[in-house]
Amino acid sequence: MTFREIAHTIRNTFRALRNGEFLLRVRADKYYMHIMYLFLLMWITIMLSLQVDKTLTRAGANKAAIEELRVHHTESEAALVKLRSASATETRLQKMGSKTALPQKPATVVKKK
Repeated sequence: MTFREIAHTIRNTFRALRNGEFLLRVRADKYYMHIMYLFLLMWITIMLSLQVDKTLTRAGANKAAIEELRVHHTESEAALVKLRSASATETRLQKMGSKTALPQKPATVVKKK
């Protein structure tokens, strides 16, 4: 085959594709329903993979947000523990002018059951 014949065949094939005659020319019209079914399956597969990708992206973003919230929670918890410590409480009470202080000796038991 020469280059001119190959070019003519390719042009003819593209014209058949454009006009919708390609399946008739290759005598595959009896497989039309199988071909349509294949394209439907391919389309469904592509759509499902896009949905899975979108879900995984959202899950990754949520995981990052959860980690950020976990760090914030840990920092808040550390601040609360610091506020609860007896020495910090005594210091704050002294700054506010209160005469209340930490006990110097253990509490006595008034009544035993």
